[in-house]
Amino acid sequence: RSRFVKRDEAGFSNELSESQKQAAQLEPQIEQLYQLLLLGEADRSVEKSQRWQAGYDLALGRVLATKVRTETYNAMLAVAKRGIKLKDPKSNTFTLVPADIVSVGSQYKKGAEKAKELLQRVIDQHEGTPWAYLAKKELATPIGWEWKESYTDLSPPPRPGAGNGGNPPAAQNDAANMIKKPPPKRRPPKL
Repeated sequence: RSRFVKRDEAGFSNELSESQKQAAQLEPQIEQLYQLLLLGEADRSVEKSQRWQAGYDLALGRVLATKVRTETYNAMLAVAKRGIKLKDPKSNTFTLVPADIVSVGSQYKKGAEKAKELLQRVIDQHEGTPWAYLAKKELATPIGWEWKESYTDLSPPPRPGAGNGGNPPAAQNDAANMIKKPPPKRRPPKL
């Protein structure tokens, strides 16, 4: 989720927390995959097959880019929960949009730089291959995030046909909807 409307402080904080939970569920899985791929980094220079080198660099670069995107998304939400400085006092809607800037932590900046370096290496060393194509596509997606402010009108929209004070219109054929009269009751016999 990337769009958050600030109706009140508590509701805004709850929306941010719910989105953080979703990102937090992904982080351990991505971290596990990243750690698994890091085990092969020492043997990458020993590998003679360029196909395997390209595949490894692409996989590690993509996983690292995803890791940084997910962690910076979570960090940006955490920063917003502590308070966002408004550029326009009328703003009440905040949209998290992809950006090439990583503005929340130096470890994320280093991770983003390493991911870009790995993907660029695939493009440079394996030009014209499917790996280079996938690396270009991955680099085309920004790794960081930034907040964009806007205004959302929170007043309820007028209802069509509400000129009658909000009352429902009169029924066309009320006789069809009427309840039938019950049969006449018999008097109980005297004993």
